[in-house]
Amino acid sequence: MAKVIYRVVAACNVLGFGFPKESLEAAVTGGVDAIVADAGSKDAGPYYLGTGTEYFGHAAVRRDFELIVRAAQRVGAPVILGSCGMAGGNRNLAWMVDVAKQVFDQHNVRNVKVATIAAELAPGVVINEFRKGALLPLGRGPEVTEAALRESTIVGQMGIHPLISALNAGAKYVFAGRACDSSLFAADMIRHGIDPGLAYHVGQVLECGALACDPGSPSDCLVAEIHDDGSASFVAPNPGRRCTPHSIAANALYEASHPQLRCYPEGVLSTEQSEFHARSSRTAAIRGSQFVRTSRACPGSIKLEGARLLGRRKLSLIFIDKADLPKIPDDVLVYGRNGVQMAPAQHERGIIVEAVSTDPQAATRFASLVARLLNQSSFPGRGASSGNIAYPLSPHVVSFRRADGLHAAMVPGGTRDRVFCEHYASIKQAVIRLVETEFPDALANASYRIIEADADNPAILLRTTDPDPQRLEARHRQVIARMTALAPPKPESRLNLDIPDEYVWSLYHLMRNDGVIRPQMFPITWYQANGAEWTQQGTAQPHYFAIGITNNGGSLDERTQSLIADAPPLGSPQGTRCLADMAAVIRSKDVGVGRLTFDIIFTSPEAYEAALRSNLFHKDSMAELLRLPVNDVVGTYFVDSCNAIKVTIVRPNISASSDERDVFGTQQQMVLEQLTIPLYNEPLLSASAL
Repeated sequence: MAKVIYRVVAACNVLGFGFPKESLEAAVTGGVDAIVADAGSKDAGPYYLGTGTEYFGHAAVRRDFELIVRAAQRVGAPVILGSCGMAGGNRNLAWMVDVAKQVFDQHNVRNVKVATIAAELAPGVVINEFRKGALLPLGRGPEVTEAALRESTIVGQMGIHPLISALNAGAKYVFAGRACDSSLFAADMIRHGIDPGLAYHVGQVLECGALACDPGSPSDCLVAEIHDDGSASFVAPNPGRRCTPHSIAANALYEASHPQLRCYPEGVLSTEQSEFHARSSRTAAIRGSQFVRTSRACPGSIKLEGARLLGRRKLSLIFIDKADLPKIPDDVLVYGRNGVQMAPAQHERGIIVEAVSTDPQAATRFASLVARLLNQSSFPGRGASSGNIAYPLSPHVVSFRRADGLHAAMVPGGTRDRVFCEHYASIKQAVIRLVETEFPDALANASYRIIEADADNPAILLRTTDPDPQRLEARHRQVIARMTALAPPKPESRLNLDIPDEYVWSLYHLMRNDGVIRPQMFPITWYQANGAEWTQQGTAQPHYFAIGITNNGGSLDERTQSLIADAPPLGSPQGTRCLADMAAVIRSKDVGVGRLTFDIIFTSPEAYEAALRSNLFHKDSMAELLRLPVNDVVGTYFVDSCNAIKVTIVRPNISASSDERDVFGTQQQMVLEQLTIPLYNEPLLSASAL
């Protein structure tokens, strides 16, 4: 029988999402080798990198970190956090360190070695690379200029080596700036001699917490156990969840451009030959994954992300009579018409959460809480599992002072999820009950309401950005005047609100200059921590070494590997079926700042084969369906391991742009949901082999 040689727990998807304390307590029972949590992401937009602020509130992050510290003290395991403070810049990292000092002080954490790893890079260094033409774009992204770079906050995304170097020096707590999610988990495994292919695949599964379970959730823990036979198994400490071969294989699709290939600074993870199998009714295992090193010195490349200030912003949300909707120009964002996508849809629903309190922070926290509960709610038949609501703003919360002197916070959003809309009344009631029972303290300090907008009660969302405050005021009032001349506003409208400044992505490129990466990037600082008192003990640069194999015998090209071929079926269709009735999951999600991916996970192998046989999912067909140039379809892929089809496209706009309607890209799947599949009777012509 295989022996467990390493055990690691992922606390949740992102620090601040929350997780049951009982899950973490069960996870560490019997001991673990590391407790790891991703603490950030670029998905919420460039605002958090540009301002150095945290997406989640202080209380949410502190609560999660406290539970992790208590578990680490109990079992003596090291703690690894990456992309601290959300964006992983220097100010974000300092914010997380302040939280850590408070928690250390409260829980009497003393005499421990702590490492911080900075990920920020001086703009001048990047400008030099730009002048040499040495920055490689990652698909469609922001236009790079010297002026924009000079005004930017820039981070590099670290891989395993800075983390390994910190752990090798004896750090019990590692607080890293911007980092690859999977690397946070893979680093300590590779340090312990575990095969990089297995380590990175385990990291890829764990990075989203219990999302790889059935039912999945980003707000729960997941444990991985590495065995001496070269396999790894996954088990949820929460008895209400289980891991299956299907759930683990399907998780590989989430937030990925390609189903079997993922790129990291040190090379490429290939899961083309991975095996997925069950160990028990609640445990699934993997083996056979490969990590292929780059031909360059290690690390081969570092992804750079940059954010800069575009200007100040104002917003108005104008509710109008449905009879006036035809008067509003087609390109104006109107919930109930085109708030989620530019193309109009009759069943679109706007969902606006508004909280009110005498305390502005209480209002903001409460509005965020209710919006998050609605966005993450599970319900029968949920297929768009990336999120129920499209947010047009980054940050998504708008705070303002009402005429009565009270402080208010508003979160506007919308959905086109047909099943969500069908269950909306019960979902709303469930969220209201949850707030009443689980968050009585928040309810005591604030009131709230959930406002709906639809074709019968449309709401216009107006946004204006300008660096000059006086010009901004004049421009936004002009926009309001134009709209209200066409459609008088209803009393519940919110006009001329100041909202957080707008930041844009200024850089999303690769850098391959080893002469910059090794001596300058990811400096490690060590401290001796005694409660809130941290004494600096030294600094160093990471130590690098090559990992992985040099050739896996397969393709590492995302535009050729596992592509669905154009294979016209023989004969005539014997009927049709709606894709939504054939699939358990149809979801969309951002991948980076310039791509969008769609995952279709079918209810059975037969439904999957019928969809492939229809010949609707090859590249040219998807381009026509999505009304895109063929070159904007990166690829359409078959995934036999979990009966799934993945479609990856170039994003129509850069994520969190001024015209954004869905920052996270979670509500763009409507066209696929409405697709009708012709059914053919002849045997599948093995589209995967053509």
